[in-house]
Order: sequence, then structure tokens, then C-alpha cells
Amino acid sequence: MTNLLPKIPDKDAADLFRRVFDDEFGQHTIFRSHPALYRNCLKALGLSDDAWGRVKSLPEVVQYIEAHLQLTRDADFLIGLGAVGPAHEFAIPTMFEYIIPGLQNNSALTDEDVEYFSMHIIEDKEHAVVFNKLIVRHVETEAGQSRLREGAMRSLAYRKKFWDGLEQAVFGSAA
Repeated sequence: MTNLLPKIPDKDAADLFRRVFDDEFGQHTIFRSHPALYRNCLKALGLSDDAWGRVKSLPEVVQYIEAHLQLTRDADFLIGLGAVGPAHEFAIPTMFEYIIPGLQNNSALTDEDVEYFSMHIIEDKEHAVVFNKLIVRHVETEAGQSRLREGAMRSLAYRKKFWDGLEQAVFGSAA
């Protein structure tokens, strides 16, 4: 998302993005930042402090991250907007509404342990409003709609590969 900000054509984008950035990076405390809450969840699942950052990433995770860096840093602004807006901020609340009960029904995780996921259900609905404003401002032609859709679809294709890789790693079978 931070790669997209300098590409946004209108200068008041910082105002639109302020709340999104505050949410993403922890607002008033690093202890409520997304990395901190995610780490809390992983610790509750048994990841030790000394293992943090040492677990080898799945190839699908690396591909997902690298693809999104490319989509937001190197691709056209509207392609990046499609990847971050419709494919992320719009989609994550629905995905996480399924992840939370899946985690809690199959582990001893508490509501506090899954806060990383539950806060995204609320926050990303609010973030989607910001992205809708950007889409309304900047997607003015069929060509623009096509680039926005391309970014969303490319992002979602990488997300599918991510989930397929995770399924293979956890359950030993691919979709």
C-alpha cells in the first residue's frame, strides 16, 4: 500500500490515506500494530520468540509478496489500486470471517489471540470506503476499469496460489 501512495495523482491522497496508515501501522502504539497482533496470534499457536523470523517462508508466500510489491511499485497506478483496493481491502473481511471460527474451533485460541483477524474485519470495511473514493476519482474510462480489474484479478490469482500452497503445507493436498 505504501508503494501506491506516491503514484496517486491527486495531492489530497495523504488525507484519504491517513486513517488507513494509522490503522496499518498501529495508530498510537506499536503494541496494537498489525505485526504485533499477528505475532501474538503466532505465539498463541506455539511459535517461540527465538523462532520469529527464522521460519522458512513457503514459496507461495514469497511469490505472493513479490507479486504485490511489483503490482504496487512497478505497475500502472490503476493496476496497483485494483490489487490493493478490491483484491485486498474489499476481500479480507469476508475471508477473515471464515478464518476466525476455523482457528478457534480447531485450537484453544481466544478472541484476544485472533484480534489481528477480527480487527481487519472492521478496519478493512472502513478502508474499502477510502479505496472506493479513489476508484471513483481515478477510474473514468473503460480502459481505466480494465486496468483496475486486471490488478484485482492478478492479485486474486496470487492469493489463490498462496492459499493452495498453505493448504498443501498444512493438509498435504492441493485444491
